[in-house]
Amino acid sequence: MRLQSKGGRVNSRAEHWGLAGETMRALRLFGIIAVLWLVADTARAESHLAFVVGNDAYRNVNPLLKAVNDSRAVGRSLQQLGFRVTLGENLAWRDFVEKFSIFENSIQPGDVAFLFYSGHGVEIDGANYLIPIDAPKVAPEQQSLLKDVSISTDNLIQRLKARGARTQIVVLDACRENPFRQAGGRSVGGARGLAGARLPGGVFMIYSAGVGEVALDRLSDNDANPNSIFTRSFLPLLENPDNSLIQVAKQTRTAVKSLAASIGQTQSPAYYDELDGEIFLAKGSVSSPITPVPQTLPVVTTPPAVRSDFPPPPPAQSNFSRDFIFPDSDRIRLTRDMLVGLSAAQLRVARNEIYARRGRYFKDPMLAQYFSRFSWYRPYTWDVPLNGIEQANVALIASFER
Repeated sequence: MRLQSKGGRVNSRAEHWGLAGETMRALRLFGIIAVLWLVADTARAESHLAFVVGNDAYRNVNPLLKAVNDSRAVGRSLQQLGFRVTLGENLAWRDFVEKFSIFENSIQPGDVAFLFYSGHGVEIDGANYLIPIDAPKVAPEQQSLLKDVSISTDNLIQRLKARGARTQIVVLDACRENPFRQAGGRSVGGARGLAGARLPGGVFMIYSAGVGEVALDRLSDNDANPNSIFTRSFLPLLENPDNSLIQVAKQTRTAVKSLAASIGQTQSPAYYDELDGEIFLAKGSVSSPITPVPQTLPVVTTPPAVRSDFPPPPPAQSNFSRDFIFPDSDRIRLTRDMLVGLSAAQLRVARNEIYARRGRYFKDPMLAQYFSRFSWYRPYTWDVPLNGIEQANVALIASFER
């Protein structure tokens, strides 16, 4: 509205200041929006995401024993370090590519991406390929087929690079004996180990063994450690806030070489560094301060009392099997006779210990407190995969609880 003086003349001074005020308000609003955009963009650029896979249950080549355990241990550690973890276990080719596609699409420019793979891998024509559990047993003349049904590590790295990942950390515990090697004849791919890496900028890669070496799953058949020689050495060093990633790699090499030498073997993890600056993951910094992603597990400062009808915890010195109502419910199908006579609380614990064994968080503080009494319980995710036997046992127990 235009203001006029008594004589009918336009009050230009009032109009001028009115327009100036509107301009200033618009500029202030624009400035606020710009600041908010910059803050949001900075926070988004600091996301930490991890893709972790362990493959044991190979269908057509020699299975492995500790790859899944390794992936679970790495997943737990990375979540404690502030990563959002995507975990895959015993992935067939289609499962792998679909799960990785979802992970890839979650990467935004400036993110930090961590890839961990434990399982079979093979070098073909100087490139490295990860072997899904449904890969066929191929003949030497079928090398191209193996490429088509396997996962190229170069392809994974380039895809994340194209998404704008600022830093990639790639850890491959895949230097085991070539599962396609043929005695007395030509092998598919290299006879053992992986090929040396040719990496773009912004990538740090660690192998569980040197080029041409074989990584050991265990020290002997009596080795009770649930993790491979590499993973059991690598994780404590990664979790140390005083260690940069280069220090982790060097100290892991020393530890692994010592363990392998104790049984007369040679294993010397290799690493390749194409990063500017140093990485301190346990401090949450990659060349500059990085804010870790908040963990989803709620903090309970004062644990509630366990209900009296919950089964009492085993004695402090009890062995692993006594920590469970059904210690083999991940491998043996339960029967109705086994469940007869159990209380409602015992049935509930028996059902949930199947999830707890897999590393599930519990929203119910009673369950969280109950399982936290056991050293084997190391939660790392809300959504855990169950095998077919575990799924059947959960369904059977649930039918008794109704």
